[in-house]
Amino acid sequence: MTNPTDCSYAPTGEYIKDHTLVFNDGWWHLFSISGTAGYYHGYNGNEETISWSISRDLVNWEMRGHVLHASQWPEAFDRDEVWAPFCLKADNRFYLFYTGIIHPTRPMEYRKLGHDHPWVWQGHSEIQGLAISEDLTRWTKVADFKKGLGIPGRDSHVVRDEANNRWLLYSTGGGKLNDAYVSTSTDLMHWNFIGTCAQFPDLFDDDNRRIGGQNESLTVMKHPLTGKWIMMANVQYVVSDDPTNFRDSKVVTYFTPHTSTPSAIGTVGETIEWQGKWYRSGMYGKRDYWKLGFTEIKWAEAGAFEVLTPSVMAAK
Repeated sequence: MTNPTDCSYAPTGEYIKDHTLVFNDGWWHLFSISGTAGYYHGYNGNEETISWSISRDLVNWEMRGHVLHASQWPEAFDRDEVWAPFCLKADNRFYLFYTGIIHPTRPMEYRKLGHDHPWVWQGHSEIQGLAISEDLTRWTKVADFKKGLGIPGRDSHVVRDEANNRWLLYSTGGGKLNDAYVSTSTDLMHWNFIGTCAQFPDLFDDDNRRIGGQNESLTVMKHPLTGKWIMMANVQYVVSDDPTNFRDSKVVTYFTPHTSTPSAIGTVGETIEWQGKWYRSGMYGKRDYWKLGFTEIKWAEAGAFEVLTPSVMAAK
């Protein structure tokens, strides 16, 4: 029997980065930013579409192709790149949220410079969009051509708040990516921005270098043991009774002795339940060669979770 913690996957010739998982008809569907292995996202041709793979067991994956391409029209909010997909099923349809990128400076580059590739921020914008599908194969963009969903931030994560009969969309933003935003909707199509709902403090590594992108691709859900709302970022988490306000709660790091180092659970992951067990997906590995891995976790009442079985990728 396969174990999801044995997963070490990226489509041939590509890397796995920000990603989303949805289960349907006995298959897991994986959507991820599509990038060419070994190349920085600033290169032309990189991160301009979303890769789509399927699996029965979260270990053995089959690449099915690419979906949701950048529009490449001059005034489109997703003209140049598409980032950070998040997929959910509701009302017998699938909703794929993503971040559309405008980046005016993308010159042709022949040198393999990796992260030394020049990145010019002038004119850069990140706007959230939405596409809908009936069958997970054909996607129709439904957000405004120029304005997207009209709410700030990037890296959408959407959850249902049944108690208040609404959907909540969390996004990452705020300068150094320390802030989290929240918006509400009744139909998943039209969104109302509420404001900043959480702020993550700066963290530094052993060499006093700031750990960047702390709250990229947030996961927000009700804690299975306590029923409280928990917001999980790459390195930290925060808990609240109010899913629109985590600012009054203490932000806590995952990494007590049982969780080891940040690489133990990867980054930009999602939290899923499969065959009675819980897993945290993550992006692992050498920069620009990232792969998908899974960590088996156990929920803890006094906190977030403990690592039961680390991903095989954590040791690489």
